[in-house]
Amino acid sequence: MRPTRVVAAEDSIERAVTIFRHSNSPVLPVVADEELVGMVNEQCLARALACEADLKAAVSTIMVAPATISPYSSGSDAFRTFSDQQIDLLIVADDLQRVRGIISPVDLFPKKKDLPRPPMVGGMATPFGVYLTTGSVRGGVSLFAVMATGALMFSMLVIAVVITDPLTVKVDHSHLPEYLKLAIGQLTPYLLFLVFMRLIPLSGTHGAEHMVVHALEREEDLIPEIVARMPRVHPRCGTNLAVGISMFLTIALIPWVNDISIRVFVGVILSLFSWRPLGSFVQQFITTKKPSPRQLRSGIKAGNELLDRFATAHSSTASVPMRLWNSGLIHVIAGSTLAYLAVEGITSLFHLTIPGLS
Repeated sequence: MRPTRVVAAEDSIERAVTIFRHSNSPVLPVVADEELVGMVNEQCLARALACEADLKAAVSTIMVAPATISPYSSGSDAFRTFSDQQIDLLIVADDLQRVRGIISPVDLFPKKKDLPRPPMVGGMATPFGVYLTTGSVRGGVSLFAVMATGALMFSMLVIAVVITDPLTVKVDHSHLPEYLKLAIGQLTPYLLFLVFMRLIPLSGTHGAEHMVVHALEREEDLIPEIVARMPRVHPRCGTNLAVGISMFLTIALIPWVNDISIRVFVGVILSLFSWRPLGSFVQQFITTKKPSPRQLRSGIKAGNELLDRFATAHSSTASVPMRLWNSGLIHVIAGSTLAYLAVEGITSLFHLTIPGLS
């Protein structure tokens, strides 16, 4: 199938004519509340012209019933429909009657694969490769791999706390101001955590994920030469949000001044104005790095799987619970929780005391 423009049922005939003039589509699907209700073709316009119809009238007054086919139908299904109904064009609509594109007999001939692109893609880096989602469909590694990301990040944070505990103890017994002691004790483990993030392969996979998402959203071909040119920084990365929240909590909770209202005010102002640029800096130099060829192939494979599944999905939209489930956030939390329970179980079973965690 190929993309098509649509008109709303309340749009004027004049607007439909203008769109026809500036598009190569032989038909315009008519929608109401995003659902397909009819279509307008050149024959409809010819009849309206012959009847001297008012160009300001709603396009719904001249539309006809559409011939449709689902996005998950096969090419042979489309061929039989063209032959049986003696028509030369079908509107592709999903189970919710959302228009996905159009198809004509010429589209059944061999051609370069050009799947419809989702308008927005999210993703996550895992120890086993790239995970991508549109909210309604997924591509790449499984959600169990996303759980492994949560477990890995919790484990790195625990290791960072244990390693920096001697420094924290030493600072606590120093003559530094209390707010500096608190700042060093709280920030040092997270700084070491960021060092770990930069050193482990996960940051390369994270870079590959961002590059593939950029290529998808720019409608570029998913080939190594193109994807390798894409930027590693993405404006919707969770790193930006994490940096903003961390900055606010650091400024608001560390008592560098006694008045907490001042700390909260300064924290809000600085976070609002710097979370994106600072988050981009952290992405570029810490949480992502140039992916290896294997990591880039993992991202491209995930992107192609996502496009294939999006093109044949029963619906292009998803409910809020499904979007939340497919986002992977629940699975990251679950993986972190399982890692925490594992640490608690081991320490309790063997009566161990872990420095910095007791």
